Amino acid sequence: MTIKYLFQISIGLYVIAGFSAVILSKWHKISNTASNILCMAASVFGIAASIDQLISAQGPVILWKINSSIPLMNFTMTVDNVSSFFILMLSILVFPVSLYSIGYLSHYYGKRNVGLFNTLYSVFILSMILVFTASNTIFFFIAWEIMSVVSYFLVVFESEVEENRRAGTLYIIMTHLGAALMLIGFMIMYSFTNSFALNSDSALIPEFYRNIIFLLLVIGFGTKAGVVPLHIWLPYAHPAAPSNVSALMSGIMIKTAVYGILRFIMIYLGVQNTWWGILILVIGISSALIGVVYAFVENNIKKLLAFSSIENIGIIFIGLGICFIAISTKNETVAALALLASLFHAFNHTIFKGSLFLGAGSIHFSTHTKDMDQLGGLIKKIPIAALFILGGSLSISALVPFNGFIGEWLILQSIFAGIQPGNAGINILFILTVTALALAGALAAGTFIKFFGITFLGLPRSSHASEAQPIPMVMNAASGMLVLLCLVIGIFPAPFIQLISHAAFEITGVSVAVNFKGSFLLTAFPLSVSGNVISPFSSLIIFLLSILAVLLIIRFIGGKYAEKKYGTWDCGFEGLNSRMQYTATGFSKPVKIVFRMLFRPSRDLKITGDDTYHPESMEYIMTTESIFEKYIYDPVLKFTERSSGVIRRKLQTGSIHLYLIYMFAAILAAMLYNRLF
Repeated sequence: MTIKYLFQISIGLYVIAGFSAVILSKWHKISNTASNILCMAASVFGIAASIDQLISAQGPVILWKINSSIPLMNFTMTVDNVSSFFILMLSILVFPVSLYSIGYLSHYYGKRNVGLFNTLYSVFILSMILVFTASNTIFFFIAWEIMSVVSYFLVVFESEVEENRRAGTLYIIMTHLGAALMLIGFMIMYSFTNSFALNSDSALIPEFYRNIIFLLLVIGFGTKAGVVPLHIWLPYAHPAAPSNVSALMSGIMIKTAVYGILRFIMIYLGVQNTWWGILILVIGISSALIGVVYAFVENNIKKLLAFSSIENIGIIFIGLGICFIAISTKNETVAALALLASLFHAFNHTIFKGSLFLGAGSIHFSTHTKDMDQLGGLIKKIPIAALFILGGSLSISALVPFNGFIGEWLILQSIFAGIQPGNAGINILFILTVTALALAGALAAGTFIKFFGITFLGLPRSSHASEAQPIPMVMNAASGMLVLLCLVIGIFPAPFIQLISHAAFEITGVSVAVNFKGSFLLTAFPLSVSGNVISPFSSLIIFLLSILAVLLIIRFIGGKYAEKKYGTWDCGFEGLNSRMQYTATGFSKPVKIVFRMLFRPSRDLKITGDDTYHPESMEYIMTTESIFEKYIYDPVLKFTERSSGVIRRKLQTGSIHLYLIYMFAAILAAMLYNRLF
C-alpha cells in the first residue's frame, strides 16, 4: 500500500470517527467507544504512513488537490519529511489519548453530550493534520483558525464553570491576536511574490520587509507556542480543558507553532541574519527559566504541567535559536545538529508530557481535586498510576535512562559545538545558555520531586485523597504505553534519531545521524566539529560503579551493621498526622523567596479568637501575582477599554452620512496605496 493511500485512510477514519460520534450520540458508551477506537485505528495508519515517508527516498506526496473557480482558492494537501515528522508525533500521541478517553469520558455519561465532544475531538485532530499538510498560506490559515476555534470549544466544554469560561475567552483572544499578526505577514509575502504558494520565490521580498515578516511570524507563532511573555493563556486553558484534550494541546498543538517557524521562516524565507537566531535563543532562555520557576511554585497539578510546557517549548526554541545562528554563520554541521536536537526534544516532550497530563487526569478522576495540598498518600490508593507518573516525572527531569535526558543532552552538545574562536559575543551567549539550561534542569527536577512526593507519598491531607477511587484499566494502560515508550527511546535512541534526522536533513541539507554509533544509550557520539566522544552509556556505567565503590568502602571501614529499632519521633503527639508533613506551598517557599521579583509574594496571618496567646485557630495565607499580567497585559487592557469607549462615542454617532464618509475615505486610501505601491 502506497504512502498516499495510508495517509488518506488515516484521514478518512478520523472523518468517520467524527460522524459516528454524532450518529450514535444517544448511546454515550457506544458512541464514545466506537469513535475513539476509530481514532486509534486512524493513528496507526498515520504512524505507518509517516514512518514510511521519512525513511523512503521519495519527495513530497500530494494527498488531495481541490481546484476552485475562485481565484487563489486552490487547496492542496502535501506531505514531505517535515510534515510527516509532525504527523508522526500527533499520531503517536493520539493512540494512547484515544484509549484513555474511553475510560476518562465515562464520568460525563448522562451529564454532557459525549458525542459532540468526540466529534470536536476528531475535528481537532484533523485540523492539525491540515495545518501540517497545507501547501499555501490561505489553506494554512483556514486550517489554523479551525484548530483554534475547535480547541476553544474543547477548553470550555465544562462551560458551567466560570473559571473555564474565562480561560477560554483569554485563549481565543490571544490566539486570534497571534493569527492576525500571522495574516499580516502572509499578506506582505503575497504583495511581493503575487503568490500564496509556499514554493514561491521569496527572494523577491526586500530585506527590510523580510525582517518585518520574521518579527510578525515569531510573535504570531510564539503566541500559540506559549513563549514568554505571550504565555498568559496557557496556564489557564490547559487546566480548564478535559485532561485528554490537555494532553493533545500541550503535547502537539503548541508545536504547530514550531512547525510554522520551520515552514515559513527556515524553509520559505531562509535564515540570513544572525540577530534572528539571537532573538529566538533569548526567547527560549526566558521561557525555559520563567516557565520552570512558575511550575515549581504552582500547587495545581495541571497548571504545574502547563508551566512546565512553557519551559520545554523554551528548550525547543533554544535549539532553534542555535540552528538559526549556525545557519547565518555558515556552520552547517552545527545547524543540522541543533535542529535535530530541537526536533528530538519536541518528539520526547510530546510523549512524556502526554503521559503526565493523562496521569494528572487520572488523579483528578480519582480524587476530584487538582490541588496538591489536598492530596497525599495516593501511592497506596492508585499504585499503578503512581508508577507511570513517576516514570513520566523521571523522563521530564532528564534522568538516565529515560528519553528526556537524550534530547537535552543533544541540545547541550550543539551549544558546545557552536562555540568557535573569533566570535566572543556569540560564545558568551552560548555559555549563558548552558548555565540557563543547567538551572532550568535543576528546577525541573525539584518541581517533579514536589509533584510526585506531595501527591503520592506521606499521609492523605483530605478526604479527597483518603477516599480516592480506582482508575479504569484503559486509562492506566494509556499512560503506561507512553511511559514505556519514554524508556525505550531513552535506552535505544539511535533508531529514533535516525528517523527524525530525515526531517532535519530536508531543511538543512546536512545529516549528522552518521555520527551516532550504536543504538544502546548512544554508546558513542563523535561530533566531527569538536572531536567530542562523550558517551551517556559510559557515563551511566561510571556513575553506577562509583556508587558501588562508595558502598563497598563504607561497608569495609564501618564493619558490620548493628540494627536498632526506635519509635519515630513525633514531637510528643500520640501519632503522626498529615499536618506534620510538608505541603506543596511549604516546599516551594524558598524558590518564591529567591525569585520574589517574579511573584511579588504577600503573606497574611488570620487569627480567630480573643485570646492572644491561645487563639481558636490560625490561618497562614501566602498569595502571589503574575508580573506579566499586572504590568503588561492589565495596562494594555485598561487602555484598550478606555480608548474603545472614546472611539465609540466619537465615531458611532448614528449618522448615516458620517458612515458613508468613512467608507469613501477607506476606499480612497486603498486606491491610493495601490497606486503608490
